[in-house]
Amino acid sequence: MMFGSYYPWERPESIFRFCKWPWLINPLVYASEGLRGALAPQFPHIRYGCGFGAAAGNRCGLLFLGLKKFHN
Repeated sequence: MMFGSYYPWERPESIFRFCKWPWLINPLVYASEGLRGALAPQFPHIRYGCGFGAAAGNRCGLLFLGLKKFHN
């Protein structure tokens, strides 16, 4: 189950609290949160600046890992 894809990031259910932070590795979370913020701004979502910054950092990190594995 993808927390940020199917449910809003600020959903206060205690069952999802333990796995909320590890799911930030998935870039789909930022794409779906940005789409949710654009289409339904009345629902809670990750702020745009945080989402863009995290998505860019995520992509740079994955690019670095991929290039490192490719050259080995």
